[in-house]
Amino acid sequence: MDDLHDAEHETLSDVEADLTDDFGDEGDSPLRQFVRSLRDLDEADVRAVGQYDGEAFELLYLRDDIDEALGPEERGERVKTLVMKALGEPVNEPELDGYGDLNAVIRWFDEVVVAIYPHDEWSGAIATFDRANSPLVDLAVTHLS
Repeated sequence: MDDLHDAEHETLSDVEADLTDDFGDEGDSPLRQFVRSLRDLDEADVRAVGQYDGEAFELLYLRDDIDEALGPEERGERVKTLVMKALGEPVNEPELDGYGDLNAVIRWFDEVVVAIYPHDEWSGAIATFDRANSPLVDLAVTHLS
């Protein structure tokens, strides 16, 4: 796994301004638009944003309190697990062709929402959010758990 050390960017604005073409990110790419939208909503709820291509992963943003709470080894294990989960979700499933393409996989935990946005079978973006401000998640858990 690549770039498991501290994220290079302190804010989502920094990420947006500095996205490179390492993962095909030129111009006003979908990842740049996504980061801009996250920043416009409420940067405080975003815990981390990264992109993956195969087993390579670039951590673009890691909120300071999350960075301080995780050591390098634990952060590396989490990143590895998230990338493996992302790679394990097929983008196309013949049995579900009538639904269209897979756009995201959302995992709800007690404290965190993990969103995986596949670009294709081997690449995509991963973002994690505080669950505290997720009314859709809270309603579902309240009524369906």
